[in-house]
Amino acid sequence: MNAQRFLIYLALSLLSGVAIVTVWFAAHLGMPWWPHHSNREVRMAKHYIAKSVSEPTIWIQGGSNAWFGFDSELIKRETGYNVVNLAFNVNMPTEFCFDETRLFAKEGDVVILALENSMYFRDNYSSYATDEITIWAPEFFWSLSFPRKARFLQSLPWQKVLASSLARLGTLTGHYDKQLKPISEAEVIENLTARWEGRYEGEVPAYYNYLTMNRHGDFIQTDHELWRGEHDYNLMARSPISEMSKQDLAEFAIWARDNSITVLMAWLPMAENPALDLSLPHAQATIKRITDFSESLGLEFLGKPEEFVMDIELFYDTSHHTTAEGARLRTERLLPHLQHHLP
Repeated sequence: MNAQRFLIYLALSLLSGVAIVTVWFAAHLGMPWWPHHSNREVRMAKHYIAKSVSEPTIWIQGGSNAWFGFDSELIKRETGYNVVNLAFNVNMPTEFCFDETRLFAKEGDVVILALENSMYFRDNYSSYATDEITIWAPEFFWSLSFPRKARFLQSLPWQKVLASSLARLGTLTGHYDKQLKPISEAEVIENLTARWEGRYEGEVPAYYNYLTMNRHGDFIQTDHELWRGEHDYNLMARSPISEMSKQDLAEFAIWARDNSITVLMAWLPMAENPALDLSLPHAQATIKRITDFSESLGLEFLGKPEEFVMDIELFYDTSHHTTAEGARLRTERLLPHLQHHLP
């Protein structure tokens, strides 16, 4: 074999390999690697709630501190705005959170961004997020730029691609319908409304489930144990604001201004614990980095972080999830600042 023929064979082999991997990847999209639909159903439920409200609306977005940490009914009662909590959890990419908000927010609306501190410094995708998104929001992957697609793929476990490809095969054998097929959007909405109306007779899972949400999309506290750990809420790191966060927040701020939507920043609720000391120089420096960055985009925080440090008795399950009483107290402390910015 001469050199020319070798190079041709090599090129064809590489192209064939790329084609096989591409088809394999595309085939696995939308398929679970076992019954793994919780966030898919939560998203359907939140979209249903979002579509049912009329303007003006306050949209809450962020990590699980937002989903588990606001009393939206109290905000509605005190401001007169409709309130929808669109938040998922800290692992979701910021641009995904912003895309969800762009689907619904309209002129004259208000967005409260309650991001976990770590979300300002994240420069990659979590494997949790890539797993979830390829199951129930593959359109997000296709919307990414090529550099972002590459980062996304770096975090996607090959086991997920293999298992979901087998699930795709199961759609041909009938195994998928028997074991893996998620409930339909219509069933999600029917179960949710039945739950609200007291008609639902099925099992209600305790955690991260659409059946544990109220009519605003807030998570309703269940009977999990109170949290008793230590956490510095990522205030002691010296990391700069990540390039991903800079780009995503800047683009969202521009979009909001162009559409006459007010964006306000909220500090997360923090539990009093031995690892948290806001007076330490590193903590003060981190708070300043976050504040300066947000203000550079024209985004103002509602209050100071120390206003949202609360008794550890008000936190359960993790350092970022407040009890119902904690959510109410956090909301009460936020409301005077919020009302100052509303017309």
